[in-house]
Amino acid sequence: MESIRGVVRGADRMAAATRPHTIQALRESGVSRRGLLQVIGAGAGAAVLTGCGPLSSGGGEEEDGDGSGSQAAEIGVKPAEGTSGYDFLVAVGDSVTEANPEFTYTYTFVNTKVRPQIEQRWRAGNPPDTDYEVFNAQVPATHDFVENLLDLTPYMDEEVDGGGSWRDSFVDGAILETELDGKIYGVVTDTSLVALFYNIQIFDDLGLTPPATWDELLEVSSSLINEGIDPIAVTGMYEPYMGMWLDYLFQRAVGYEVARDAAFSGDYADPSYLSAAERFQELRDQGAFLNGFQGTDFTAVQMEFFQGNAAMILMGTWLTAEMQDSIPEDFQLGVAPFPQLEEGGEDNSFTSASNIMVVNKDSQSIDAAIAYMRRLTSVETQTARAAEQNAVSAVEGVPGPPGVEGFEELFANAGELNYRYFGTEFVPDRHTAYYREVARFFFGEQDAAQFIDSLTEAMSQDF
Repeated sequence: MESIRGVVRGADRMAAATRPHTIQALRESGVSRRGLLQVIGAGAGAAVLTGCGPLSSGGGEEEDGDGSGSQAAEIGVKPAEGTSGYDFLVAVGDSVTEANPEFTYTYTFVNTKVRPQIEQRWRAGNPPDTDYEVFNAQVPATHDFVENLLDLTPYMDEEVDGGGSWRDSFVDGAILETELDGKIYGVVTDTSLVALFYNIQIFDDLGLTPPATWDELLEVSSSLINEGIDPIAVTGMYEPYMGMWLDYLFQRAVGYEVARDAAFSGDYADPSYLSAAERFQELRDQGAFLNGFQGTDFTAVQMEFFQGNAAMILMGTWLTAEMQDSIPEDFQLGVAPFPQLEEGGEDNSFTSASNIMVVNKDSQSIDAAIAYMRRLTSVETQTARAAEQNAVSAVEGVPGPPGVEGFEELFANAGELNYRYFGTEFVPDRHTAYYREVARFFFGEQDAAQFIDSLTEAMSQDF
């Protein structure tokens, strides 16, 4: 079993795909923190916490000098200080404190390059009260770490304002990422789905519809090539983004868990893997990818898409937030699921990247931490975050980010949310080896059979 040291060091290499989802600094937009606090603290969310003292399943209290039982929780956050994303999360805590003065909050950056320092704090026994990037139920490399985490099951089973349990407020797919052996160890505070974005204007002008099957994708690609339009924007300089294509094909062919296990064992004997690779080879050999993609980085590739130089891009739903300042005002953006392999296919699972907040089981401020997490994941707060930050919520009843045609239907029909890259990014050497072989296949250095053989050899190694 991989250690948490590998887990956290792996997180240090995740920066390119975990950038904060922000639209515009609140200061620039003219929205004050007080104004935002009023938005996210209003209505039902505030009623959950007002005047009720410690939550019923709460943990230890941190007594201050006057014996008031106040709790000061250190909240791990992923956006950096000075961003609108950070300001939003601080405002969430302010709204809780306004309703419950005994709960106060400080905020610690826990993303990307600081992960080694945060890991050291876990080892030393003084981690933040809440943290990210240490647990995902779909990633076996993180399972040993649950001994350090608070079992949230009793809290999740409690009723929240508006009726129903906290657990039931989340979409079903989110629970798959947080529940292990019948216990819930985290909550999904936001997520990203990897989906096929397309230029509606190009599709409408050519009378095309988003491809629902792989054969339809090949047909659409051929039509675009005949019109002198590069079908698919993709970067050749960030290997995991190329790997999204093969990962989805494998997931559609054999199922997520089987494909994930193969990435950790090297067992690609099932002929469905070769069949999936052959499908990709046909698309590659068709010339479907952006001209010059091999030497174009991901930001430039996304610019090419939004400038109309390619018709489609397979990307996470962080795309619109990331490119907010570069999307032309008249650009019509649509989104569709990754194609099914066959007509009538019913695999509605998605590759995703969810941010899972956990609680240190030895925290002296458990009540304050839970109060913060409940407010952050309330419908009111999540709705405001979607509108202000383009964040995608895993909470039922929250609208998607504005300006993307088809997103509401996409998310409403989503089944399992399966962690991206099969969790290999938590084991950096395995992650690098896997996507190195993908890149070689993408660049035409291998045919489908050679790719499967090389992947088998690489993933059979003991990392």
